[in-house]
Amino acid sequence: MIPIAKKKTQGTALLAVLWLTAALSTIAFSVADTVRAETERGIAAQESLRAYYLARGAVERTYFEIRNPVGDAGGSFTDRFAARRRMYLQEPTGDVLIELLSEHGKLPMRGLSPQLLLRLLRSFGESENDASAIVQKAFSATPPTMASTGQNSGAASAFRPAIASMENVEELLLVPGITSELVYGRYVRLPDGRLVNAGGLADCLSPYIKDAGPLDLYSVHPSLLEANGVSPETAREFAEIRRQAFQPLPALQSWLQRHPIQVRNDLGEVFQIRATARVRLPNGMLSETRRTVSLVLQFTQVHPRFMFINPWSQLRWYDRAFSDIAASDAVWNNTPLPKALPR
Repeated sequence: MIPIAKKKTQGTALLAVLWLTAALSTIAFSVADTVRAETERGIAAQESLRAYYLARGAVERTYFEIRNPVGDAGGSFTDRFAARRRMYLQEPTGDVLIELLSEHGKLPMRGLSPQLLLRLLRSFGESENDASAIVQKAFSATPPTMASTGQNSGAASAFRPAIASMENVEELLLVPGITSELVYGRYVRLPDGRLVNAGGLADCLSPYIKDAGPLDLYSVHPSLLEANGVSPETAREFAEIRRQAFQPLPALQSWLQRHPIQVRNDLGEVFQIRATARVRLPNGMLSETRRTVSLVLQFTQVHPRFMFINPWSQLRWYDRAFSDIAASDAVWNNTPLPKALPR
């Protein structure tokens, strides 16, 4: 017969072993999960970096093609690319979606009025009281002091006087009440999982154009259509038609016959080359990681006497941009390339 004291000692040792095993198992699972997460994070970072350089190379290639017509392609670049506002490149390393967006899809920033700013803020979802308060501070006649020009400060400020040179849309952040979300827009997810930009002042106002006119068909944001009097339902329908097809011009022309809105299909002299890239995985399929970059260009007509002057100016480069079209899987060709590529 085993003594009672010895039985208690054996039971305590067994319980300690079980607890130690459970603790070691928890640590092992935690380490394995951490290693798996870090491995996935490293793969995603590698894919993002590869996609960045693929998109950047596509922007440089498109810029070269715009400046240097190939073959018998004549006429100005606006004529040559009027029907090529979206292009698709399929390379061994990945696929790239290229968009040419005119600044004429926006309104001149220098022509911003209290009525227009109020309508834009309301189209972004701001309440009537909040939008009115922002407009009142933006166009206040009281000149701001240096201490009260911080972003979203509660002190009285003004938009038109000295704090705004109208050279960058980021100057709107100096207006009390205007947040970065109102300037750059917020991102919402549609019921089908697609991510879209709900719109911001940067999507509707441009410091690079001087005159307002018909808005560019491919570039105008739905929020700007709402601010111009289009109903929210009609603006969403317009955006959905433009988002669904790679070449939406026929469908948009049919839509315009039912909704007479003044628009234009002209690249203009100030436009943006936006490229979104997805790298190709070892199995030939495209990665889910997308990287978008963009370049804003301006073409200035040079007098024949000064042909040595470069007519092209690179106004701004965006390392991180966003494309509603590229966020959808419908526009991507996910067919693997053949092993032997034609030369």
